Amino acid sequence: MIAACDTTDTQLETSDASRGVFECQLYEYWQGIHPGGGRLPGRQHFDPVDLGTQHVHLLPHLWLVDVEPDPLRFRLRLVGGNVHMTSPFARAGHYIDEFIDPAVRTETLHTSFARLVETRQPEFRRGRPRVPSNRRVQELSRLSLPLASDGSTVDMILNITTYAWKAVGDAALKEAC
Repeated sequence: MIAACDTTDTQLETSDASRGVFECQLYEYWQGIHPGGGRLPGRQHFDPVDLGTQHVHLLPHLWLVDVEPDPLRFRLRLVGGNVHMTSPFARAGHYIDEFIDPAVRTETLHTSFARLVETRQPEFRRGRPRVPSNRRVQELSRLSLPLASDGSTVDMILNITTYAWKAVGDAALKEAC
């Protein structure tokens, strides 16, 4: 069952069955911490402990990215256990452009995250992983939400990524044992 999301303030549409429950729960939390007046929530409004008391199952799927404006770069601040497990190159303190394949770097950074910084609107992506990841990951869903400490300029991106796994066949199980 897909959770209902309030989409009155953003371009995020949830009628598509590709929207997952975890993404909607984080989206609803993000909507709930908005300071009002058209301002974006900032890191000061995001409380992982509060989120964890409501939805502890989301925490391993979260990752926070710092936005550095000049030149525009994205640095990992926090990487949840499930995200790290599927992409071991993703470590806090590293810049995303240090481990993303240059062939997809433009799409990942300058299309998705840069658009989010410019529009101040959430971004949703579902599809095959574009960064090095566990070979068993068949598909991922990523919801990226803007945070702005001053309410206007996006300086952090709150992400949740969930994964669909490839089925493991008998041959693969025998090989693993």
